[in-house]
Amino acid sequence: MERERAKPGSANRGYGLWAILLSLLFVYSFALAGAAGQKSIGATKAESTGGVFGANKKEPIFITSDRMEVDQKKQTITYTGRVVAQQGDLIMKSQVLTANYDADMKALNEVVAEGQVQVTQGNRVATGTKAVFNDKNQTIILTGDPVVRQGNNQVSGSRITFFVEQERAVVEGGSQRVKATIFPEEIQKREKEQASPSKGQ
Repeated sequence: MERERAKPGSANRGYGLWAILLSLLFVYSFALAGAAGQKSIGATKAESTGGVFGANKKEPIFITSDRMEVDQKKQTITYTGRVVAQQGDLIMKSQVLTANYDADMKALNEVVAEGQVQVTQGNRVATGTKAVFNDKNQTIILTGDPVVRQGNNQVSGSRITFFVEQERAVVEGGSQRVKATIFPEEIQKREKEQASPSKGQ
C-alpha cells in the first residue's frame, strides 16, 4: 500500500497540483449536503443553495492506495485499489482516483473518482459510484445512485450537480423522482449550535 503526503510547493509539479486539486474537491464536495435541508419531496428536478463545508486547506493531505501511476504522456496521475484521501476530518474513499492535466502538466482539467465513492466529514456523508470535478466549469457531478446525508436528513436522485462558484446544488431524478427526507428539528438544532459560538464573541 502506498501512502503519499501532498506538500504544497513540492519540486514535483504534479504532486503540487494534486494537492490543490484534492483541496478543492474536499472543500466543495460537502456543499451538496446543504441541499438535504432544502429539497421538496416529489420533484423530478430541484435546485437549492447550500453552504460550503470545507476542510482546512493548510492541513496536509494523505493518500493511500494499492497502486499509484504517473503518466506524463497521458497527463494523468492515477491511484487505484482501496483509495483513501484524507485532509483533516474529511475523508474520500474510492476504488480509483484519477487527475487529468493539460499538456504541460501545469493546469488541472478534471478529477474522476470511481467505484464505491464515499465522502465523509462528521455526520455528513455523500455516496455514489462516480464523482467528477471539472475545473473549467467549476462543477462536481455525482452519479450512480447518489445520496447525500447529514444526520437523518438525506436527498437522492439519479444525478447531483454542485456548482462550486455559485454554491448551488441541482438534484435530478431522471426516470425516477427526487427523494428527500427532512427532519426540521435537526436543522434548527444545528443552526442554533452554529450560531451559539458567535454570540460569545
